[in-house]
Amino acid sequence: MSEPVLYFHWSDPQALRLRLLLGAKDCSYQAEARPLQDLAIAFDLGFARLPVLQIGERCWTGELSELPALDAALAGESLYTGILQAAEWQAFCQWRQDLDALLQRLLVPVQPAFAEISDDPEDLEYFRQESERRFAQSLEALANDRYGGYQQLAQRGRLPALAKLLAKQRFYVGRLSLIDLVLCADLQLLRLLDGVTLPLDLQYYFQRVAESCRVSLNSGMRPT
Repeated sequence: MSEPVLYFHWSDPQALRLRLLLGAKDCSYQAEARPLQDLAIAFDLGFARLPVLQIGERCWTGELSELPALDAALAGESLYTGILQAAEWQAFCQWRQDLDALLQRLLVPVQPAFAEISDDPEDLEYFRQESERRFAQSLEALANDRYGGYQQLAQRGRLPALAKLLAKQRFYVGRLSLIDLVLCADLQLLRLLDGVTLPLDLQYYFQRVAESCRVSLNSGMRPT
């Protein structure tokens, strides 16, 4: 079988899920970061957007629903079977889905920290227009809503209690699992919200997961 190829954008949390899983599995793969407005690869593979992980004849996108099957398809110790119960995984996926709309609004204003968005004026303008189309608000307006939005997210997602659990157990179930990869990939950009105090235990946890997967959370970002 040929080496897997990951076509992705650095700024995409769903792509980070895949990068973390590949790293946790110590899987060798080709990382093909694509320009922000490049849709050709995705379309060629039969998808509307990136990321796409191509393994032989099959492609994966990092959706929550497919992660257990992808985990099983990759060599190495499982991060699902024998660690998570199906009901537990489904409950987690529902919790994550319930937070999605609010989380997306919070993350968009910080994604220009990635060079693929902000280094080229045309790409930044494209990102601005797409964000306004999705949320009917400018990036500036979304950024100004970050304090109230984060408080809603923290309350609905019970983030303080989650941070305490993760500090005690190091990982969600005491050892690295798919839940940790998703929590890290999907929430770690909250650390870039200006003036928002993310629980320190969560920040340590993100780094712990990333180090376990041999992935840098700052890859693709502009130098500060």
